[in-house]
Amino acid sequence: MAGGAPTMRRMGISWVVAVVLTWSGAAAQPAVERRTMLQEADAIWRAHGVGVVAVAPEPEITPPTAAVRLDVRLARPARRPTAPFRRERLGAILFDHDNLPATTLTIDVAAVEAIVARTRWGGQPFDLWPPAWRDTFVGRALGRVLAHEIGHYLLASRVHTAEGLMRASFDGDELLRPARDSFAIGARDLPRLRARLAGLGRGSSLAENAR
Repeated sequence: MAGGAPTMRRMGISWVVAVVLTWSGAAAQPAVERRTMLQEADAIWRAHGVGVVAVAPEPEITPPTAAVRLDVRLARPARRPTAPFRRERLGAILFDHDNLPATTLTIDVAAVEAIVARTRWGGQPFDLWPPAWRDTFVGRALGRVLAHEIGHYLLASRVHTAEGLMRASFDGDELLRPARDSFAIGARDLPRLRARLAGLGRGSSLAENAR
């Protein structure tokens, strides 16, 4: 990684999550959306001493300072009718029988885009937004969903909270507004997060200190 571990420590980053982006069902997301997505996820996790960086799929170029490597699939699955009053699932991570999280995350790009498209910003519907706004807002929303799924991995927990980053659902306004104050890890989860990250600092894997 450019700058290396000392530079990351000076920036307040103690752990690095390396993210490998892949996509299915469509061409790659526009570069602006991917860049904004990663910047947003990094900004949310940086408050907790965790950096999020993108790497290419080849194992040999994964940053040596990275504690975790996650594969993030940007998917566009076939749309299914959603039951009234039920929110669409925007992302997913699987857990095994020992309640350990997989290292593959999936983000439903189409579901995120649909929420963004239904949200008015500055009194204007999505169709009237300048193209640059659309890419930035979609990227921001994708980044917040990515940060949420990274949270499930780092916490090794399926549980959702009543508020903060790990709540079960987000509306369009929450995904788009610039302020990130509602996307912090809640006080209840902070001890678990610190314990898990401390295990990484001692050289153990996330699986070894998942409980």
